[in-house]
Amino acid sequence: MARRSNHYEAAFEGYVRDLRVPCVAIDEAKRAIEGEGGMKSPDFLLYPQGGLNLVVEVKGKRGKSKSGRRAWENWVTMDDLDGLTRWRTLFGPGFLPLLAFAYAEPPSAFPLPPGEGGFRFRNRVYRFWGVGLDDYIAHLRSRGPAWKAVAMARAEFRRRVRPLAEWLPLSLRETKRVRPLASLSSNTPKEVAR
Repeated sequence: MARRSNHYEAAFEGYVRDLRVPCVAIDEAKRAIEGEGGMKSPDFLLYPQGGLNLVVEVKGKRGKSKSGRRAWENWVTMDDLDGLTRWRTLFGPGFLPLLAFAYAEPPSAFPLPPGEGGFRFRNRVYRFWGVGLDDYIAHLRSRGPAWKAVAMARAEFRRRVRPLAEWLPLSLRETKRVRPLASLSSNTPKEVAR
């Protein structure tokens, strides 16, 4: 795992590796050279089994507001959207651009049962959600020209965002162990040790 100063990206990488999804972490210090100013690099390339390859931009946000509600903050920069759009063109139809939102919260005073959806990493609990680039662009609104940032209305975002695990259809954690082909042939004993 790469050493990352951005804890959201480090947690995302830990989560994806925990699911055993092949991924490539991109060095963001270098921009791809194309035209003036270059092109913003994505954060990760994911290669999930049984699904489209993903070009991922990770955006870290606080998980809950001071009142304890999920704020569903989802703003991104125009540079983020431009970079994902241009990478989709370069990679072609086998890659889907995805905005992955990593929401961090302090751990609960009372540990929640396993399977509650949080990923513990470096004294925080993270929840990962994804929305496709086209869906995001179709429903964005400006946060003001000075910010050079956009967001989806929270109601639209909640309707369209999905847990990151749903974008990774056959992570190895969820698949059953595959029996070797030799064990399925008629020449072998019917009972095969697992």
